[in-house]
Amino acid sequence: MNTLLPLADTLPATPLAAPGDSAAAVRAAALLILPHLERGARVDAVALRGAMEAAFGGSDTTGLWDWKTAYEACEVATVLFLRKYGKALFRKAGSKVAALPLLGKIVGLLPTHTRRSQESQALQQFSTPIPLGLVATTAAAITPADRVLEPSAGTGLLAILAEIAGGSLVLNELADTRAALLSSLFPAIAVTRFDAAQIDDHLDAATVPSVVLMNPPFSAMVHV
Repeated sequence: MNTLLPLADTLPATPLAAPGDSAAAVRAAALLILPHLERGARVDAVALRGAMEAAFGGSDTTGLWDWKTAYEACEVATVLFLRKYGKALFRKAGSKVAALPLLGKIVGLLPTHTRRSQESQALQQFSTPIPLGLVATTAAAITPADRVLEPSAGTGLLAILAEIAGGSLVLNELADTRAALLSSLFPAIAVTRFDAAQIDDHLDAATVPSVVLMNPPFSAMVHV
């Protein structure tokens, strides 16, 4: 049975995640958003706010969360959706080209990213839309024989597509909350937390990727 997102006046007395655990709260919000994607229903601002308030135990006006974090909850919901239905979706589509409009429909159910946070600007957090991610993973021709490094893995939108393609993952993410989210979404992987610009200096010598999958930042160094 699909879970309905709570309205502002019917929120639980306590948040769905422990206070201060932003990653757990974002994942909790994503789990409330996921049923919308499953039934093809649009996630509007009211539904998204309800999910965030339920997960964090309060509104954005109290400083518990911001709208950039809400967008990340939508991205995590997308990762969860693709893990659950992605392989079947691609089989049904029959080809990667035919799958592109299906992924576009998923993106169309979610709010556009119209607000940014100071952290997102400082760390150049620009997420990759999943249709473009599919193009990237297809161009990389990832197979189960590949070890795929994503040096700035964000919320896992590219990583989940590489996983569906069969590649083994090596994930790195500098931002605290995003790194914790990745650890939650990909629990079998030890997510590292280095500046992606120097990732080659920190990789284990035994970890040699055959594919590097990334959405490049817009300047050479963090905060620049």
